[in-house]
Amino acid sequence: MHYSPEPSDTILVNGLILVDPSTSETVRHRKTVISGNRLARVNVAKETIQNHDNVIDCSDCLVMPGLINCHTHAAMSLFRGLADDLPLGIWLNDYIFPSESKHAGPEFVYLGTKLSAVEMALGGITTFADGYFHMEEAARAAKEVGLRAVLAQGILDVPSRDCPVPGSWRSRVEVFLSAFPKDPLISPALFCHSPYLCGPDTFQAAHQICAEHNLLLFSHVSETTREVDEVSKRYGLRPIELLARLGVLRKGFIGVHAIHLSDNEMDILVGSGAAVVHCPESNMKLASGAGNVQLLLDRGVTVGIGTDGPASNNNLDLFEEMRSASLMGKLISQDPLCMSARTLVHMATLGGAKALGMEDCIGSLEEGKNADLIIVDLNRPHLTPLYDPVSHVVYSAKGSDVRDVIVNGKLVVRNGKIMTVDTAELGSRIRTSAKTIGRDLGIKDYGDVS
Repeated sequence: MHYSPEPSDTILVNGLILVDPSTSETVRHRKTVISGNRLARVNVAKETIQNHDNVIDCSDCLVMPGLINCHTHAAMSLFRGLADDLPLGIWLNDYIFPSESKHAGPEFVYLGTKLSAVEMALGGITTFADGYFHMEEAARAAKEVGLRAVLAQGILDVPSRDCPVPGSWRSRVEVFLSAFPKDPLISPALFCHSPYLCGPDTFQAAHQICAEHNLLLFSHVSETTREVDEVSKRYGLRPIELLARLGVLRKGFIGVHAIHLSDNEMDILVGSGAAVVHCPESNMKLASGAGNVQLLLDRGVTVGIGTDGPASNNNLDLFEEMRSASLMGKLISQDPLCMSARTLVHMATLGGAKALGMEDCIGSLEEGKNADLIIVDLNRPHLTPLYDPVSHVVYSAKGSDVRDVIVNGKLVVRNGKIMTVDTAELGSRIRTSAKTIGRDLGIKDYGDVS
């Protein structure tokens, strides 16, 4: 059937295209048409295009689904480099928690999330899942940058920056949900910090709220051996066993990290419908451990990939994260065939979409899906010669190789430049905030180096 593009449509031509991450087959790209926020035609015959202004030439490039960052704490970009090379407990208790208590207010969350969203957009991330405080402000930032986002209000049984009275988190969640903006790109969610900072009643109550409002529920789980030991001592169950006993480990629950799992816990995950997010670089940097993710994948568990926060990574480059996940997996298993490039590309696209319950609308380039895609410039020395584009995406490419980013049919990045944000103005505000944070901790500020 012949399709005549509307003047407002965007047309992509030439280059290579990866349509379906399930097969990872890369083919010559002819023409793809974006109409409104949808993919109207994908890799169809390239007829003569006349009198159409919105044509993007993808020669020497790879067109592929946008990357999905399934876990981060975006606002913590304002703590990037604050206290590196420390154990997790010291890093959290001596630096991060005190700094959050003093500084992580609404403006902090807005600025930090906006900075991270710009970084993610420039690196080809079109969707991110985030958990922190004052998440109405994170929603405002994500909207302004133009990314798709799942934004989860943090819940703890101890005082937090936006919920200083222990046990009052329900009221905070009510305010969050009522204030959350109506926008097709952003969705609210809840984030119980962990089984050691949220008790059984909190998990069950949060799960009930999520069920009533059709929200995702996130939690850090089995991130460290210390956590596993503490939870086991307190409840007589390992973390995944505890969550299953509480009835919260179901589809729509997303366990972040999940490094230290027993065989029984892996089997529990298989039958639960819950998803897992792998954050290899943060796990390595904090020496939290290294999980054998291939064992979860082989069992059929849905696994996405995340960067974790920019204070514990310290960047938001999902290309780099894919490479690290693959190399770590091969080392742990002593098997060069596991955690292949194709596996990682799937985890960063369609697998991530499935983890977030979005596989029907994003994660692959299929007609009718939302137009979330990236164009990767292959004409780079480190991407030459080109024998296998999928291998290059994981083992050779960097976020900086992304040339163009389209989210929901709109250009967010064009020729490596963010289109939606005044980065000079944002940078000035960030540097002002950083001076205050650094001064309070007695850390020298290097923000002004001109």
